[in-house]
Amino acid sequence: MNKIRSLIKNSDVIIEVVDARFPKDSRIFNLEKYIKKLDKKLIIAINKADLVPEDFLLMVKEEFEEDFPTVYISCKTRKGSRRLREVIKDNINKEKERNYVSIIGYPNTGKSSIINVLVGKRKVGVSPIPGFTKGTQIVRLSRKIYLYDTPGIVFPKREEIMVLLGSLEPSKAKNPIRDATFLLNKIQKEAVLEAYNLEDFKDIEDLFYKLRDKFNIKQKNWMDVVARRIISDWIRGKIKGYWL
Repeated sequence: MNKIRSLIKNSDVIIEVVDARFPKDSRIFNLEKYIKKLDKKLIIAINKADLVPEDFLLMVKEEFEEDFPTVYISCKTRKGSRRLREVIKDNINKEKERNYVSIIGYPNTGKSSIINVLVGKRKVGVSPIPGFTKGTQIVRLSRKIYLYDTPGIVFPKREEIMVLLGSLEPSKAKNPIRDATFLLNKIQKEAVLEAYNLEDFKDIEDLFYKLRDKFNIKQKNWMDVVARRIISDWIRGKIKGYWL
C-alpha cells in the first residue's frame, strides 16, 4: 500500500479502475479515504462495460456518482472513452502547466487497456519516476495531461476476488471449489444456463455433476477441474453474470 500512496501523492487526479461485473468487490479498500485526506480528485472508471447490461451500468454509475465522478467504459468496443477524456479534463487544474493522472486498480481490471484507449495507441513513457514501482512511466495524453503508466501494485486481500479478476491463474488457485462457489452464489442462474447450454440445475452440487458429465471429466479430483473450468470461463467472459 506504500507504493500506491506514493503514486497518489505525486498525482493530481486518480482514476480507479473497477470491473463492471462486480464493481464494489473490485474497488480498493480504503483508497477513497486516503485520496480525500490528500485532497486529490478521484474518478471511477467502470471497465468491461460490454459484459453487463446497460441498466445495471446506469444503476452502479448513479450510486458511485454520489461520491465521485463515474464513467463506464469498454476498452474492447471503445464505448465511453470520449466521455472519460472529458471527465479527466473537467477535473484537472487548468492553471497548472502539467497535470499528472494515475491509473489505479487491481491487476486485470484493465488499467493498461484504458491508457491505450485514451492515448490511441501504446506510447513509450518519457521517464521513470524516482521512488515509484520499477517500470512506472509517464505517457502524454495532451499538452497539460500526463498519465502514470504503472504495473499492478496492489492486490485484493481475499483470494477469491484475486482469482475472479484473473490476478491469480485458475490453475494456481488454492481452493478453486470455494472460489467457483462464491461466484455461483453471486451471479444470475440464467447466465450459467446460457453459458453451458443447460436446461436447469437444482443447486451448485448438481451443476458440478452436470458439467462433469458434459465435459467428460474423468480425473479423481474432478470437482477441482470443474471449478477451474467455471473460473476460467468467467475470466474469459463466457459466463455473463454480474453483481453489485
